[in-house]
Amino acid sequence: MNKLSVIGSGMLGVNQITRHGFSVIHTASKVFWIGEIAGLEHYLSDASIAHHNLSYLYEEGKRDTDNYIRIIAYLIREVNDCEHLCLVVPGHPQIGVTIVQQLQQLSQSGGFELFCFPGISSFDAMINDIWLDPLEEGASLLDANRLIIYDYMMEPCINYFIYHVCSIGNIKTDYLIPQKSNKVSYLKSKLLKHYQRTQQIFLFSAATCDEEAPDKIEGTLSQLEDLLAHVTYRHSLYIPASLPNKMRVNYEFLKEINIT
Repeated sequence: MNKLSVIGSGMLGVNQITRHGFSVIHTASKVFWIGEIAGLEHYLSDASIAHHNLSYLYEEGKRDTDNYIRIIAYLIREVNDCEHLCLVVPGHPQIGVTIVQQLQQLSQSGGFELFCFPGISSFDAMINDIWLDPLEEGASLLDANRLIIYDYMMEPCINYFIYHVCSIGNIKTDYLIPQKSNKVSYLKSKLLKHYQRTQQIFLFSAATCDEEAPDKIEGTLSQLEDLLAHVTYRHSLYIPASLPNKMRVNYEFLKEINIT
């Protein structure tokens, strides 16, 4: 059975692909990629590995679902003709990469085998940039649209990283100017159910090449519209945790673990 390997490139392109990932790349008949992956095309050319950038299939202004269908149809045609096909995606393949989820569902029909190889995610990069141990206060990763649709309960004592704040309530791909169709008011109304207007927030994007610094824009929840006027497809919204009220502390358990 033919196989498709999906490899996460991390945030810094070829500098963060794992040794295991490179070993898989070198066994593939063809290598494709989607998005900006620093140094990948140059590396594949030098190694004489057949390759092709599929980013052109992700068309500006088209419906997201149509773009996914177009890319997946291309990959399925290719995997039927290749013993081993490789797809490289930015970050970690299992964090916010819809195409990988859809490929997983298709692979269950038995037409091809799917393998997934992790990379450093944007979440990894962000917590590293802000010196945050997510276990100290807790952390939650959420998709902005699902947060609004399902009206999730939010715990202000936990750090939140809200993804896809560039496409709130927008079914189209506004890759170049995401601000023009971003329905920020829905997210702001949701967050105001759980936070004060003075809550500190950050629009945050990890670096994607060695020469680049992380992008971190600070504001308050009342300024959400102003912050998201700068949003790109790479940004997430970071909401820092607040210390819980002393009334919530379980002092009986506190004695058990001898913390004073």
